[in-house]
Amino acid sequence: MSTTTPPPGAAPATAPEAERAAPKRTRRRGFSTIVRNYGVVGFLVLLVLVFSLLLPATFPTAANFQAILTDQSIPIILALAVVLPLAAGEFDLSIGAVLGFSAITAIGLSNLGLPMVVAIAGALAVGLVAGAINAFFVVRVRMNAFIATLALATVLSGLNLLVTASSLLVLDDSAYGAITKTKVLGIQVVLAYAIVVALVLYYVLEKTPFGRYLRATGMGRDAARLSGVRVDRYLALAFIIAGGLAGFAGALLASRGGTAAPTLGPEYLLPAYAAAFLGATTIRPGYFNVWGTVIGVFLLAVGSNGLTLMGAATWVTNIFNGLALLAAVTVSLIVGRRRTSS
Repeated sequence: MSTTTPPPGAAPATAPEAERAAPKRTRRRGFSTIVRNYGVVGFLVLLVLVFSLLLPATFPTAANFQAILTDQSIPIILALAVVLPLAAGEFDLSIGAVLGFSAITAIGLSNLGLPMVVAIAGALAVGLVAGAINAFFVVRVRMNAFIATLALATVLSGLNLLVTASSLLVLDDSAYGAITKTKVLGIQVVLAYAIVVALVLYYVLEKTPFGRYLRATGMGRDAARLSGVRVDRYLALAFIIAGGLAGFAGALLASRGGTAAPTLGPEYLLPAYAAAFLGATTIRPGYFNVWGTVIGVFLLAVGSNGLTLMGAATWVTNIFNGLALLAAVTVSLIVGRRRTSS
């Protein structure tokens, strides 16, 4: 039986002392695990408390919380779209542009007098085709995903200007607008769409072989191939489904916003990635996950909302989002390295 030699000058530990020390180490490990897994949740709660104390008349109100919930419904869907390529080990920089062109397509089709279902289907088709184009260049041509998706985003931004003639599009169909702005229990129904997407994507990623194989693809393609995973198929599906979700988000944005500017889309890209990387630091640290991403969206939203109510300029919100992204990526990398070394 091996024994542990105490350091010079130290009294040997007795059995009762060792027994007392063990629960302390367990408690410390348990506390550090909670902090690591739910630190972002704690920071979100802290932000809410701080803004509630600083802005008691405007921030902690039912109307403001309802606005945050509904305003972030579409960004949640877009951030979840980002999670799929990230889980597969790739970036999709076209997601924001796909959302913008999908919204413009939906409004354009609706204003032509086509049924609402056709307008929504057109937006979804734009997203799916965009995802398929990304998949083709990344999977078949073996082009770098940054280049392929950035090129598509640039093309879509040009198509935005072409379709809108560089002018603002306004939705004429009030029935189309009602599919997101109708209120249930005081909250716009658009939130229900985000909840459904989150639940479905959570089930797919966490409870099905697709999710396991997708994560295996992102963690190491050579190893996944040797294990029999059809890596190209799952990578292609990640881009296609992400494009479809971005198209769906664009259809909802057209309904809820009622307008589409020719430059619509790119401004949604950075917050989506910031939320996804924040999500990789909570709930399941080191993994891009659904509920962590949702929490990341609301953390950014609460920060932006509180700063706006305090009278901060627009550039302050941009700095907050950028710093949040840097912090999230840094923590994600640290957590990933620790998980790999353990």
